[in-house]
Amino acid sequence: MAGGHEVPLYGGAMVCELPRTMTDSSVFRQVPDHQEVWVDTSSDRSVMIEILEQKEVPDGQAIDFFLSDLATSNEAQDAVVLESHSVPAGEVPHLPSAARCLAGVGEQTVAKFREDRGNRVRIYAAAIRLPEVSTDILITLNDPVHLDPESSSAQAPTPTQAAEDVFRVLLSSFRIVDWGLFGEG
Repeated sequence: MAGGHEVPLYGGAMVCELPRTMTDSSVFRQVPDHQEVWVDTSSDRSVMIEILEQKEVPDGQAIDFFLSDLATSNEAQDAVVLESHSVPAGEVPHLPSAARCLAGVGEQTVAKFREDRGNRVRIYAAAIRLPEVSTDILITLNDPVHLDPESSSAQAPTPTQAAEDVFRVLLSSFRIVDWGLFGEG
């Protein structure tokens, strides 16, 4: 990715490539231990990576489940899943053969920081299912597509790199370096 670099996640137990404009948000706010949150300092985009206990949801329904759960947590005014699909192993080359990767896109209207005005956000989501450690890794990229003029984000510049490209590179570069993170080994 032009302008990208490899970033350590969870103390280096995982890595992926993100744009250089993204900053680890734990530098300026508290982030739960099971999450990594990166914010784009040049726009209003963000990436979140969460380690979750594996959900008892069939693969074909995983993206709908996670996007619906996210809409509830975000107190979204409305939410829709636009697409979901299984990701071919060649597009996530660093995952073990037993892993399954599902991806999709949704949109939500959410108010930032409990504001009255909602922004339309496109969410690129991937669920990496790791049955050998009973874990789901949820990766989301939030990309504002319509900012309400009254929102605190209204003046955020538009990123130059397409969100789809950022997400594709993130997934293709995502790698687990230390399986001890999951309590194994």
